[in-house]
Amino acid sequence: MNLTEALNVALPELPAKTAARRYPRLHPKLVGRERVENGQPLVTCVISGKTWLYQFPPQQWQLLQLFDGERSYQEISDLFFDQTGIRYGEQEIRDMADNLDAMEFWYKTPLEENLSLKQKLHDHRSQRQQNKSKYGDVSHLQFSAWDPDEYFDRIYPYLKWVYSRWFTLLTIASFVLMSYIFFARWDEIGRDTLQFYNFTEKGFYDIAEFWLLACFVLFFHESAHGLTCKHYGGHVHRMGFHLIYFTPAFFTDVTEAWVYADRRERLATIVSGVWTEMIFCAVATPIWYVTPNGAWIHDAAYKIILITGVGVIFFNWNPLIKLDGYYLLTELFSLGELKEDSTLYLAGLVKRYLWRLPVEVPYVPKRRRLGYVIFAALSGLYSYSLLLFFARFIGNIFHHFSPEWAFIPATLVGLRLFKTRIQTLVKFMKTVYLDKKERWRAWFTPQRRLAAGALLLFLFAVPWTRESVQGRFILEPASFAVVRAAVPGIVSEVSADEGQAVAAGAPFIRLRNLQLESEAARSEADLRTATARARQAQLTYTDFAAEKQRQQMAAQEQLLRDELSRLDISSPVAGRVLSPRLRDRLGSFVTAGTELAQVGALDSMRARVYVPEFAVRKVSVGAAASLHLDSFFASRSARVISLEPASSEIEAGLVHETPYKGIRPPAFYVATLLIPNPQS
Repeated sequence: MNLTEALNVALPELPAKTAARRYPRLHPKLVGRERVENGQPLVTCVISGKTWLYQFPPQQWQLLQLFDGERSYQEISDLFFDQTGIRYGEQEIRDMADNLDAMEFWYKTPLEENLSLKQKLHDHRSQRQQNKSKYGDVSHLQFSAWDPDEYFDRIYPYLKWVYSRWFTLLTIASFVLMSYIFFARWDEIGRDTLQFYNFTEKGFYDIAEFWLLACFVLFFHESAHGLTCKHYGGHVHRMGFHLIYFTPAFFTDVTEAWVYADRRERLATIVSGVWTEMIFCAVATPIWYVTPNGAWIHDAAYKIILITGVGVIFFNWNPLIKLDGYYLLTELFSLGELKEDSTLYLAGLVKRYLWRLPVEVPYVPKRRRLGYVIFAALSGLYSYSLLLFFARFIGNIFHHFSPEWAFIPATLVGLRLFKTRIQTLVKFMKTVYLDKKERWRAWFTPQRRLAAGALLLFLFAVPWTRESVQGRFILEPASFAVVRAAVPGIVSEVSADEGQAVAAGAPFIRLRNLQLESEAARSEADLRTATARARQAQLTYTDFAAEKQRQQMAAQEQLLRDELSRLDISSPVAGRVLSPRLRDRLGSFVTAGTELAQVGALDSMRARVYVPEFAVRKVSVGAAASLHLDSFFASRSARVISLEPASSEIEAGLVHETPYKGIRPPAFYVATLLIPNPQS
């Protein structure tokens, strides 16, 4: 919470006061640099420690140098005319100074700062009286209580080697190795990344762990931005911590990079945050790859991979929201405030040409108009999708504790997220109504009103919705096999993990049985001896029982060979391994008949839906159904293929068990649905 917010709570209402102001004066901490942007010379400047970034043509920059706090506007006008031969009127200079004052450009004495603060408090209180909240704005909490410039000054001498050529080449090589491991193990990493960001099955410990990992990574991400700005000559005076809807986010003000650095250096400042996270991922990936399962460093490295790998690319380098990818795009193509300008342009087009409102469409160069429309539409769609995702995210967290009532906090969060947007929509519709009111009244003649009323009655009378039944279900492969040990032995090798595809007849578990292997080796040696005796007997026409003994030994050796082949365990059907943590069995002894794994063919899935007895009359074979999994947004279509004639108990965990004896669960009938799943 900043000082203004604290004083706003603690101090009584302050009357707005004015004081005699001196003439404007340039801030002593103002730094600027001239560069060429889009073929035009511009002076980019910033006040060290402030958040505003200013750009002026060289002519205006020269004019600003004359503001020393003593000269009047007329004196500045005359002096500038003497220097350049260009005449600015006194009122023009006064208007320019007032506009810059609104952007906190001029230097203020401590007394003027206090008066400005009081005026801000007064305006802020007036706004709160119109839109008052008991708890303030909990959607965005910011904590920034220190100047990090000294911190970066201390660490830069020890870390400046990270900007050397050899380290850059080393990191690129590590990225190549990381990519190779990602491709080799993508069936695990890709699936686990989705699972890592799915909070349906996460408890309090998992959520706290995710939160702490995010804070750890984000701190180094933002520190990299600040350190790179320092490397290119800028200063970093603001760094802090956000809670955006209670989600952790750090921030670093690197505005001075746009003054001291050229375009290549500014791009490096933007990319440095993601680059640092990728370095973390590149270090963690080989550690996870070579360390044994179950080791703490193996598990920790894998979680670093999940939070810094694909998530970084998807969130930070996506240009549709104002994160690193957005600023990278705007810097590469010199687009300035792309999101704001494109949104205003698209909104102006919609208001003017769709709703026929008397508004002006902001000017956009012709070559950029189509791109602005596409970007504004995609950016808006993506932003709203993120808000919906966050509401669903909250619902998933509460779903872990109460599946039946999780929709309430999810709905409340959704309303809170979309509150301002709903208010904006209501105001816009009021504007449309006031603009079209007279025209609509003239169009709605008594005959048309009667026709509209009849149409509404018809629409209300038509049964638009079908009868539906809801029920919890279990999703499983339509066909699967249970793989068991045919002979006793010690598990010596497991070549497949959960979710990995296996072919029919291909061994993926290997057992060792030293006694069986010894007997097989002894039998093979005995067979060779018996074979030699039988051949000798045939040559000498003696010992006619030798051939019979050889045949017995051959049958025994074949029997033991068959037993040995059963030590290599395979699946009778092609599919994916469904059993978790198969490698935990390594080194353990299993007896004959022990279940080792389950393999299911996922190209076709079967859902067993538990339908309450009172609703079973609405279900029939061939009826259409829609399945919604807790961990996915989209639903899957299916059809009922069978309905059991007898009731059965519902599987444990599908419904919440009540402690009250007067509330008993109904009898359930199982409806079986078949769902094609070509992507497995």
